[in-house]
Amino acid sequence: MAPSDRSNAFDEISEMDSTALFKPEVVSLVVSKSESGGPNLMTASWFMLAGYNPFRYLLAVSHETYTYELIEENPEFVLAAPSRDMIDALALAGTVSGRDLDKIDHLGLETVPGDAVDVPLLADAIGNIECSVMDSFEFENCTYYFGSVENAYVTADGLDGRILSLEEDILAYMGSNWGAEDEDEKYRYHAGMSPDDLERFPDSDVIETLPDDLKEKYSR
Repeated sequence: MAPSDRSNAFDEISEMDSTALFKPEVVSLVVSKSESGGPNLMTASWFMLAGYNPFRYLLAVSHETYTYELIEENPEFVLAAPSRDMIDALALAGTVSGRDLDKIDHLGLETVPGDAVDVPLLADAIGNIECSVMDSFEFENCTYYFGSVENAYVTADGLDGRILSLEEDILAYMGSNWGAEDEDEKYRYHAGMSPDDLERFPDSDVIETLPDDLKEKYSR
């Protein structure tokens, strides 16, 4: 029997805590570069797939960031999927401004020149996507960039068909929180995944539950 009201079914949470509902996720290290500024890193979870023809991603960048200045000067960027070994890069790139520190140099990250974009790839990442800005719009002190995918790369044997292989050291990001014992210390949480954690569900199982006319329409 269904609960009679929301309070019986759910605990109400804050707007900020609502982000926990969609974790874990693979956040991005956004690489940008301009002739005047050099390469820079920014941690980003405000990005999404935004279309197929051309294949494109949408990236939101605050006008307060150094990344915004660089992309405005050179409308290209790289979305890099970090490995678990790059958790320090995720923390630093989301905390320290590139105006104050060369984050790539400070972290000792190796880079590889991009092909279609004048922005480097991160050599230790699980994968990198080269994007060129095809359009953008502004909303509430952010610019939302549509990045057309020029090239995409994954570490050797990093894909199992079209699935990211769990043999790779994927950084499954769970979010951040202040320490229980030290409220001045912020922690970033990430989870480990292995091939044993991967489960498969065939679409046909749910298609078989449909009425006959819809079953025929949606069966492949």
